[in-house]
Amino acid sequence: MKSIPRTFCLLCAIAALGCGVDTDDDGNNPGPDTDTDTDTDSDTDVDSDTDSDGDADGGDTSSEVCDEQIITIYNDPVEVMILMDHSSSMAGENWNIARNAVYNLMETFAATSLEFGLDTLPDATDFDCGVAAPVIIDCGPDHQTAITEALTGIEPTYSTPLYDAMYNFVDPDYAPGCTAVPNDKYILLLADGEEYCNSALLISDFVSMTSLLVELGVKVIVVGFNVVVDSEQLNAIAANGGTEFTTYLNASDEASLNEALTTIGTSIVSCIFNIDAPDASANPDLVNFYFDEDLVYMDDDCSSGSGWRWANEEHTQVEFCPDSCDLIANGDVGEIKATFGCQTIIE
Repeated sequence: MKSIPRTFCLLCAIAALGCGVDTDDDGNNPGPDTDTDTDTDSDTDVDSDTDSDGDADGGDTSSEVCDEQIITIYNDPVEVMILMDHSSSMAGENWNIARNAVYNLMETFAATSLEFGLDTLPDATDFDCGVAAPVIIDCGPDHQTAITEALTGIEPTYSTPLYDAMYNFVDPDYAPGCTAVPNDKYILLLADGEEYCNSALLISDFVSMTSLLVELGVKVIVVGFNVVVDSEQLNAIAANGGTEFTTYLNASDEASLNEALTTIGTSIVSCIFNIDAPDASANPDLVNFYFDEDLVYMDDDCSSGSGWRWANEEHTQVEFCPDSCDLIANGDVGEIKATFGCQTIIE
């Protein structure tokens, strides 16, 4: 309700008294009025002050406002180690397309919870089948420039030590920013073929190695780009990688590779946010969330596809439903904020 300035209310009361023609029962003047209250003031509520909000404080002229507080919300990072095959079969235009797709992936999800790292197979400096060198860039925030610069100086050469390159990440000291943290973590394998350095390896070896990574909390997603040999190994890794992508994503050109990486990024962006504790005066059961200035409705079962719901019983985490999550993942949301103390608005 729009409040009427106190000075205007005072002028209204004086004008009514000056007329002297009504005969009401509130004791203020002798004429009839149209209010239905039983107090001794001139408004239509049942308190004894001079405002119209129904409370007894007399100190405002508008409806009581809720104790709205803006609260910071944030989500935990998701670590993504990009493991790129740069063996000789990736040479030429394929490598340029692969690099550009990685640049596009990092740019697309720069404002999200994804934190990237980079490693290659074989090593960028050792060549042949070597993978013993330290990880090129460990996972962490704001690594886009460093990864771009590193890839600019790498050209495809030699063989494909697929198994050993992945097995490095079993060691938590190899890339601790990716594998030794409590966050969600992934290896994003981008390769064009199978193991070429150890012909004695069996499919079961790839299954066991991938399963061990998953047991250690590291999930694996596989993208095959212009796969030139039998894809059985890539599918064995994907099937045991602990994600929804149980076969490798097959990309044959620039458009399909960009689409595959965007699909992966969208699927692993975290849409569960932690909530800073509100001030003690705010009721944590009364909360609304906003994308920029647009209200996001509560939808407890996400049946509408959009909205938000509580992610835990303590109401310290909120999860945004798939359509709302896509807006976050696609960079369409500049600011997410929470206001506590006002009635929750439901779809």
